[in-house]
Amino acid sequence: MIWGESWHIFKPDNLKPDDEAYPLQVLIKQANFFGPFPVSYQEIADDERLDILTTVMEYIQKNEKRKPFSMAEDPELTKEDREFICRIMKLDPRDRPTARELLRDEWLNSA
Repeated sequence: MIWGESWHIFKPDNLKPDDEAYPLQVLIKQANFFGPFPVSYQEIADDERLDILTTVMEYIQKNEKRKPFSMAEDPELTKEDREFICRIMKLDPRDRPTARELLRDEWLNSA
């Protein structure tokens, strides 16, 4: 659902993983679909990371890049699939379900 063949939702266009700009572009794509970063992230991020996240969110806003995954529509993507992906892709890792919680998740058990 989030990748297929050589396409991946976070793969930057025209960049290879060893390019210096690659990690920042992946972060931009992630924040584009699953952002913005919650205020709670400030509790665990150092100043350098917060500066990077501010730059990322300003770039997305300036370039009108925001495409919330929660609004994605595709014949292969059910509402339940979309909700599950949004639950596991929270940008603050403390908000993501644990492995134990995922094993008990209704979506996983209905598959």
